[in-house]
Amino acid sequence: MAATVTVRPGRLAWFEVYVGDLARARQFYGDVLGWTFEPLAGVPREGYLTILTSAGEPVNGALVQATDRQPAGDPGRLLYFEVADIPAAVETALARGGRLHQPYTDIGAEHGYCAVLQDPEGNHVALWADH
Repeated sequence: MAATVTVRPGRLAWFEVYVGDLARARQFYGDVLGWTFEPLAGVPREGYLTILTSAGEPVNGALVQATDRQPAGDPGRLLYFEVADIPAAVETALARGGRLHQPYTDIGAEHGYCAVLQDPEGNHVALWADH
């Protein structure tokens, strides 16, 4: 029996982060966001790792080895990831080869705070917290 899927139009269904150095990206995102990784079941492609939280919950995304068709570092999209402590996450990111693109910023009491980083592969990633 197939699993029932609830379609929620407009919600993020899946994302992929294309990287040139898969090992470096695993280290960066593992340290900054606490992600863990595993091959996607049933997909025979090398260099395609699903992303899980540190508790083993799916994040609905993947780290993918870049190709000529989809190079690493495409800044044409920006995804925000929740963290408990933005300044600590930024410090970790910088220590792991990331660059600060937008510093810790108050985006309004009802909206929280954010910072934008560039990972060592050139991808932009935003961090968000409610404090």
